[in-house]
Amino acid sequence: MDKFWVNFAFEIGFFSLLGVIFYFYQKRKIIHYEENKAPLVMNYIMQACLGDKLDRAQPELDKLIEALDDYLNHKSTNPPISMLKKFAEGQDCSPELKEAILEGIKELNQ
Repeated sequence: MDKFWVNFAFEIGFFSLLGVIFYFYQKRKIIHYEENKAPLVMNYIMQACLGDKLDRAQPELDKLIEALDDYLNHKSTNPPISMLKKFAEGQDCSPELKEAILEGIKELNQ
C-alpha cells in the first residue's frame, strides 16, 4: 500500500509539471500572436483586396493596396486604418470586401 501512495504522488507531481509547462507554452503563443496581430490582419485584408481587384482601373483600391503593401514591407509604421474605413464606406467597395475590412478593423481594436 505504501508503494501505491508513492506512485500516486509521483504521478500527481508529474502531471502538475506537464500542466505548468503547457500553461507557459500557451501563454507564449498568445503573446506572440498579439505582437504580430496587426501585420496578420493587414495581410488578410490585402489578400481580400487583391482578390476583389478587377481588370478595370480602380484608383482608390490601388492606393489602398499600395498603402497596405508599404505597411507590410515596413515602409510605414502605422497601418492605414483610416484609409480602410474610408474605402469601406465608399461605393466602390464590394459587400464582401467591406465585410473583410470591417472585420479586420474590429479584430485590431480588440
